[in-house]
Amino acid sequence: MRYLPVSALAGLTLIAAATGAQAGPWCAWYDPYTYNCGFNTFEQCQATALGNGGWCSRNVYDAWAARTAAAPEPGRKPRKHRHD
Repeated sequence: MRYLPVSALAGLTLIAAATGAQAGPWCAWYDPYTYNCGFNTFEQCQATALGNGGWCSRNVYDAWAARTAAAPEPGRKPRKHRHD
């Protein structure tokens, strides 16, 4: 019975921590397949990447997600009225 409060606390901690990861606008690239997009500023990215032989660039996946999220839903287009 004494393990029940400990395991309940551990379970609640895991649930509370599972809010999801969010990518930042800057990515550190080390090779074409290894990257880390967890940087909010270019300076943060450079401090990590340049010491490890990498480079920094904008998060292309973040830009793609923003474009697709802002895209209008497909549907009927409004009619164009001709004014003669």
